[in-house]
Amino acid sequence: MVAAPVEEVFFDCDSTLSRVEGIDELARMKGVEARIAELTNAAMNGEIPLQEVYAERLRLLMPKRADLRYIEEIYKRHVTLHAREVIDALQEMGRRVFIVSGGLADAVIGFGVWLGVPREHIYAVGLSYNQLSGRWWEYQRCAEEGNPEEGYLMYDESPLTSQHGKAEVIRRVRRSGRAMLVGDGASDLAAAHAVDVFLGYGGVVARPLVARNAPFYLCSRSLSPLLLLALRDGEGEHLPIKQHARRLLARCPRALIVHGARLQ
Repeated sequence: MVAAPVEEVFFDCDSTLSRVEGIDELARMKGVEARIAELTNAAMNGEIPLQEVYAERLRLLMPKRADLRYIEEIYKRHVTLHAREVIDALQEMGRRVFIVSGGLADAVIGFGVWLGVPREHIYAVGLSYNQLSGRWWEYQRCAEEGNPEEGYLMYDESPLTSQHGKAEVIRRVRRSGRAMLVGDGASDLAAAHAVDVFLGYGGVVARPLVARNAPFYLCSRSLSPLLLLALRDGEGEHLPIKQHARRLLARCPRALIVHGARLQ
């Protein structure tokens, strides 16, 4: 195998574990999808620093807490092929799995827990809400759920709102052992130096900057081939999802590109 196995795997969320961009789905709800998509794509393609567009997107969207619950459900309905099985396999084989996302925490956390990732291993951008929105008095006794009509006030200070913030978070939470990062965008590529193995993912959106510069690049809709990089040869061979990965690459060797060549 070309890459040594890893002990920790960090995933992006949008267009990696889920086939949608949560911020674009919010924009569709609010009727500003063209402008938001323009900003998102410019940031993910590395044309504009992420920090320059983050506040502007939220100013245009002004999401309510209920909107983020809706996005969580959208994430689930559009989960990437075999994301759940891959996460289960990694954890069964003793790997620590994380999500590090510039997405909004109220949606990303619920989705990540649904996938089986421990709550304390999920990092995303929190929002502060106006707690006196709507019929706020009816929710005072339901602090756990919160008032769905609470409107956006500001986003929490976080390195994840900047282009290079993922690297900072990954370095902070890493333990000993080798680590892998899987993601589709420029902010993921910018964090490649914080891990031992960076796997660019183009199964949802193929971003030229990432495809050109990622040491490993996965083109298939299924995430299963990443197990061939993350696990040792002979490890987890009984798992149906690893068997699927081998069959997929046997049929389509170009699905996983290694340093510009095919993984045999």
